[in-house]
Amino acid sequence: MKFTYWGAIRGGKFQVWQLYEINGKKTVVLPQSGLKWPAYAIIYGGEFSHILYEENNQIKTKIHKHTVFEDGVYKNNFSLNGVERYGNWSKDPQVFYKCFDRLFEQDVIICPWLLFGYYGKIGTREYNEMIEKREPNMKVDMDYTIEMLKQSRNLIPYRTDKERETKLFQMTDPIPKICHKRQKHSERLISLTQGLFTEYEIPYEMFNLDDADYSIFGLPKHLPKNILEEEKNVGQILSSQ
Repeated sequence: MKFTYWGAIRGGKFQVWQLYEINGKKTVVLPQSGLKWPAYAIIYGGEFSHILYEENNQIKTKIHKHTVFEDGVYKNNFSLNGVERYGNWSKDPQVFYKCFDRLFEQDVIICPWLLFGYYGKIGTREYNEMIEKREPNMKVDMDYTIEMLKQSRNLIPYRTDKERETKLFQMTDPIPKICHKRQKHSERLISLTQGLFTEYEIPYEMFNLDDADYSIFGLPKHLPKNILEEEKNVGQILSSQ
């Protein structure tokens, strides 16, 4: 079974990502850092990553020796490694959606909102308004996206322990006001994502991060306890985006 994992800021995506890496599976990571970056997808799993992007109305692939994982162990680099921010990669993609069939072939897709055509910075009011108004800013084949998501297990993570959630968000920036806004917008994104699935009649499941049962993914190797508890470094990475 293929999975999509709709975790945004502090949404447990790094743990899921590493779980798949440990098990030798393929993970797709889609952008979440806004229009200052081009539209792209990175397929992880193995020694090299494959970066898919659009340039001159063509989909191209860049093979990259990533440094996110070493021997299956998560390091301190983020998924933007290898992406050409200032090159000719398109920030107004017209044909990028044509590579979605390749993305759905992989084992799990993380941060999948781009599949619906919502391209921008997750955890912001502007991003949420795009979804709320149903105004995607990237061309996609919506019928294909809906069809493929109906064939996947779609997980939306959330937290019941709001005090702990607030502490985790406070790691993302030195300015408390910014952390509060990120938390508020991220919580709203959960509701908006549920609305998308309901409107398009796509089955989904809620995934409680405070009592996470990673056996749901059906993988033989489990996450070591230290990975489940390792949150400080991830917060530092997110704050650098």
